Amino acid sequence: MDLSFLNSLLDNTFIPLYAIVVLLSLWRYPRYYDTPLRFLPILIMYTFLNELFAVLIRDNDEISLILKEIYYNNNWVIFNIYNIVFFVYFYFVYYFYISGKRQRDFIKVGALAFLFISVANMFFQSFATQPQLTAYITGAIVLLYCIFFYWKHLKEQYGDWFLTRDLLSWLSLGMVIFFLGYVPIKIARYYMETEIPWVRSVHLILIILMYGCFAFGFIRMRRRKLQVE
Repeated sequence: MDLSFLNSLLDNTFIPLYAIVVLLSLWRYPRYYDTPLRFLPILIMYTFLNELFAVLIRDNDEISLILKEIYYNNNWVIFNIYNIVFFVYFYFVYYFYISGKRQRDFIKVGALAFLFISVANMFFQSFATQPQLTAYITGAIVLLYCIFFYWKHLKEQYGDWFLTRDLLSWLSLGMVIFFLGYVPIKIARYYMETEIPWVRSVHLILIILMYGCFAFGFIRMRRRKLQVE
Protein backbone atom coordinates (compact mmCIF):
# COMPACT_ATOMS: atom_id res chain seq x y z
CA MET A 1 0.00 0.00 0.00
CA ASP A 2 1.24 3.47 -0.89
CA LEU A 3 2.39 5.25 2.29
CA SER A 4 0.89 8.59 1.29
CA PHE A 5 -2.51 6.93 0.87
CA LEU A 6 -2.13 5.07 4.18
CA ASN A 7 -1.14 8.25 6.03
CA SER A 8 -4.06 10.11 4.47
CA LEU A 9 -6.42 7.33 5.57
CA LEU A 10 -5.00 7.30 9.10
CA ASP A 11 -5.06 11.12 9.29
CA ASN A 12 -8.76 11.03 8.52
CA THR A 13 -9.41 8.31 11.11
CA PHE A 14 -7.75 9.30 14.38
CA ILE A 15 -9.41 12.70 14.96
CA PRO A 16 -12.96 11.33 14.33
CA LEU A 17 -12.02 8.51 16.71
CA TYR A 18 -11.27 11.10 19.41
CA ALA A 19 -14.74 12.56 18.86
CA ILE A 20 -16.35 9.12 19.15
CA VAL A 21 -14.50 8.44 22.42
CA VAL A 22 -15.64 11.83 23.77
CA LEU A 23 -19.26 10.85 23.08
CA LEU A 24 -18.77 7.40 24.65
CA SER A 25 -17.20 8.97 27.75
CA LEU A 26 -20.25 11.20 28.17
CA TRP A 27 -22.67 8.33 27.51
CA ARG A 28 -21.11 6.21 30.24
CA TYR A 29 -20.48 9.09 32.64
CA PRO A 30 -23.19 7.97 35.14
CA ARG A 31 -21.14 4.81 35.70
CA TYR A 32 -18.01 6.59 36.93
CA TYR A 33 -19.01 10.14 37.90
CA ASP A 34 -18.14 9.52 41.55
CA THR A 35 -14.67 8.02 40.96
CA PRO A 36 -11.25 9.57 40.24
CA LEU A 37 -12.03 9.01 36.55
CA ARG A 38 -14.78 11.66 36.69
CA PHE A 39 -12.56 14.20 34.90
CA LEU A 40 -11.80 11.82 32.03
CA PRO A 41 -14.32 13.34 29.56
CA ILE A 42 -12.66 16.73 30.06
CA LEU A 43 -9.22 15.24 29.31
CA ILE A 44 -10.47 13.46 26.19
CA MET A 45 -12.24 16.60 24.98
CA TYR A 46 -9.03 18.53 25.63
CA THR A 47 -7.14 15.93 23.57
CA PHE A 48 -9.63 16.24 20.72
CA LEU A 49 -9.50 20.05 20.64
CA ASN A 50 -5.71 20.02 21.06
CA GLU A 51 -5.27 17.81 18.00
CA LEU A 52 -7.63 19.95 15.92
CA PHE A 53 -5.76 23.10 16.91
CA ALA A 54 -2.39 21.45 16.18
CA VAL A 55 -3.53 20.51 12.67
CA LEU A 56 -4.71 24.08 12.05
CA ILE A 57 -1.33 25.48 13.15
CA ARG A 58 0.58 22.91 11.10
CA ASP A 59 -1.37 23.49 7.89
CA ASN A 60 -1.99 27.26 8.03
CA ASP A 61 0.70 29.94 8.03
CA GLU A 62 -1.89 32.48 9.14
CA ILE A 63 -2.34 30.70 12.48
CA SER A 64 0.70 30.70 14.76
CA LEU A 65 1.47 30.81 18.46
CA ILE A 66 5.00 32.12 17.84
CA LEU A 67 5.80 35.40 16.11
CA LYS A 68 9.08 34.37 14.46
CA GLU A 69 8.35 33.33 10.87
CA ILE A 70 10.61 30.27 11.04
CA TYR A 71 8.30 28.80 13.69
CA TYR A 72 4.95 29.65 12.07
CA ASN A 73 3.96 25.97 11.70
CA ASN A 74 5.44 24.88 15.02
CA ASN A 75 2.88 23.46 17.46
CA TRP A 76 5.13 21.95 20.12
CA VAL A 77 4.07 24.32 22.87
CA ILE A 78 0.50 22.99 22.95
CA PHE A 79 1.72 19.39 23.02
CA ASN A 80 4.26 20.10 25.76
CA ILE A 81 1.52 21.60 27.94
CA TYR A 82 -0.83 18.74 27.09
CA ASN A 83 1.73 16.07 28.04
CA ILE A 84 2.12 17.54 31.53
CA VAL A 85 -1.66 17.61 32.05
CA PHE A 86 -2.06 14.06 30.69
CA PHE A 87 0.62 12.45 32.85
CA VAL A 88 -0.29 14.27 36.06
CA TYR A 89 -3.98 13.39 35.64
CA PHE A 90 -3.29 9.67 35.31
CA TYR A 91 -0.84 9.71 38.22
CA PHE A 92 -3.74 11.10 40.25
CA VAL A 93 -6.07 8.34 39.00
CA TYR A 94 -3.73 5.45 39.71
CA TYR A 95 -2.79 6.86 43.11
CA PHE A 96 -6.40 6.50 44.27
CA TYR A 97 -7.02 3.13 42.65
CA ILE A 98 -3.95 1.48 44.16
CA SER A 99 -4.07 0.61 47.86
CA GLY A 100 -0.44 -0.36 48.61
CA LYS A 101 1.47 2.27 50.59
CA ARG A 102 4.80 1.58 48.86
CA GLN A 103 3.20 1.85 45.44
CA ARG A 104 1.42 5.06 46.40
CA ASP A 105 4.68 6.50 47.71
CA PHE A 106 6.36 5.61 44.42
CA ILE A 107 3.63 7.41 42.47
CA LYS A 108 4.04 10.54 44.61
CA VAL A 109 7.82 10.52 44.18
CA GLY A 110 7.51 9.71 40.48
CA ALA A 111 5.03 12.55 39.92
CA LEU A 112 7.29 15.04 41.71
CA ALA A 113 10.31 13.81 39.75
CA PHE A 114 8.39 14.22 36.49
CA LEU A 115 7.38 17.79 37.38
CA PHE A 116 10.92 18.65 38.46
CA ILE A 117 12.39 17.26 35.24
CA SER A 118 9.71 19.06 33.21
CA VAL A 119 10.85 22.38 34.68
CA ALA A 120 14.56 21.53 34.37
CA ASN A 121 14.07 20.39 30.75
CA MET A 122 13.01 23.93 29.83
CA PHE A 123 16.58 25.13 30.46
CA PHE A 124 17.96 22.71 27.86
CA GLN A 125 15.20 22.69 25.24
CA SER A 126 12.83 25.46 24.21
CA PHE A 127 9.41 24.71 25.71
CA ALA A 128 7.75 26.77 22.96
CA THR A 129 9.44 25.24 19.92
CA GLN A 130 10.94 21.85 20.84
CA PRO A 131 9.68 18.54 22.22
CA GLN A 132 10.62 18.06 25.87
CA LEU A 133 12.23 14.68 25.34
CA THR A 134 13.64 13.92 28.80
CA ALA A 135 10.45 15.01 30.54
CA TYR A 136 8.31 12.92 28.17
CA ILE A 137 10.38 9.77 28.65
CA THR A 138 10.31 10.23 32.43
CA GLY A 139 6.54 10.78 32.38
CA ALA A 140 5.98 7.67 30.27
CA ILE A 141 8.18 5.46 32.47
CA VAL A 142 6.43 6.59 35.67
CA LEU A 143 3.04 6.01 34.04
CA LEU A 144 3.99 2.50 32.91
CA TYR A 145 5.02 1.70 36.48
CA CYS A 146 1.65 3.00 37.69
CA ILE A 147 -0.10 0.69 35.24
CA PHE A 148 2.02 -2.26 36.38
CA PHE A 149 1.08 -1.52 40.01
CA TYR A 150 -2.59 -1.32 39.05
CA TRP A 151 -2.53 -4.65 37.22
CA LYS A 152 -0.71 -6.18 40.18
CA HIS A 153 -3.44 -4.77 42.45
CA LEU A 154 -6.17 -6.36 40.27
CA LYS A 155 -4.35 -9.69 40.34
CA GLU A 156 -4.19 -9.61 44.12
CA GLN A 157 -7.79 -8.45 44.58
CA TYR A 158 -9.62 -10.30 41.80
CA GLY A 159 -7.24 -13.05 40.65
CA ASP A 160 -6.75 -11.55 37.19
CA TRP A 161 -4.62 -8.66 35.91
CA PHE A 162 -7.22 -7.54 33.37
CA LEU A 163 -10.96 -7.19 33.98
CA THR A 164 -12.96 -6.95 30.75
CA ARG A 165 -15.71 -4.92 32.45
CA ASP A 166 -13.27 -2.51 34.12
CA LEU A 167 -12.77 0.80 32.33
CA LEU A 168 -9.33 1.44 33.83
CA SER A 169 -8.12 -1.97 32.63
CA TRP A 170 -8.89 -0.93 29.04
CA LEU A 171 -7.41 2.54 29.51
CA SER A 172 -4.25 0.93 30.90
CA LEU A 173 -3.97 -1.53 28.01
CA GLY A 174 -4.33 1.28 25.48
CA MET A 175 -1.65 3.39 27.15
CA VAL A 176 0.77 0.47 27.43
CA ILE A 177 0.40 -0.25 23.71
CA PHE A 178 0.90 3.42 22.84
CA PHE A 179 3.82 4.32 25.08
CA LEU A 180 5.82 1.12 24.50
CA GLY A 181 5.51 1.78 20.78
CA TYR A 182 5.80 5.56 20.72
CA VAL A 183 8.66 6.30 23.12
CA PRO A 184 11.25 4.71 20.76
CA ILE A 185 9.68 6.67 17.87
CA LYS A 186 9.92 9.93 19.83
CA ILE A 187 13.58 9.31 20.62
CA ALA A 188 14.36 8.40 16.98
CA ARG A 189 12.53 11.49 15.69
CA TYR A 190 14.52 13.73 17.98
CA TYR A 191 17.89 12.47 16.76
CA MET A 192 17.11 11.81 13.08
CA GLU A 193 17.64 14.66 10.62
CA THR A 194 14.86 13.37 8.35
CA GLU A 195 11.91 11.21 9.33
CA ILE A 196 11.55 7.70 7.90
CA PRO A 197 8.31 7.69 5.85
CA TRP A 198 6.63 4.80 7.69
CA VAL A 199 7.24 6.27 11.17
CA ARG A 200 4.21 8.56 10.97
CA SER A 201 2.03 5.62 9.91
CA VAL A 202 3.13 3.63 12.97
CA HIS A 203 2.52 6.66 15.21
CA LEU A 204 -1.04 7.09 13.93
CA ILE A 205 -1.74 3.36 14.22
CA LEU A 206 -0.61 3.47 17.87
CA ILE A 207 -2.99 6.38 18.53
CA ILE A 208 -5.86 4.47 16.91
CA LEU A 209 -5.08 1.33 18.93
CA MET A 210 -4.96 3.31 22.19
CA TYR A 211 -8.23 5.13 21.62
CA GLY A 212 -9.78 1.95 20.26
CA CYS A 213 -9.03 0.40 23.66
CA PHE A 214 -10.55 3.45 25.34
CA ALA A 215 -13.71 3.04 23.23
CA PHE A 216 -13.99 -0.67 24.10
CA GLY A 217 -13.53 0.23 27.75
CA PHE A 218 -16.46 2.63 27.74
CA ILE A 219 -18.67 0.16 25.86
CA ARG A 220 -17.83 -2.82 28.07
CA MET A 221 -17.53 -1.12 31.46
CA ARG A 222 -19.65 -1.80 34.51
CA ARG A 223 -20.17 0.62 37.34
CA ARG A 224 -17.43 0.38 39.93
CA LYS A 225 -17.72 2.87 42.75
CA LEU A 226 -14.48 3.67 44.50
CA GLN A 227 -14.33 4.79 48.09
CA VAL A 228 -11.30 7.06 48.09
CA GLU A 229 -9.23 6.69 51.24
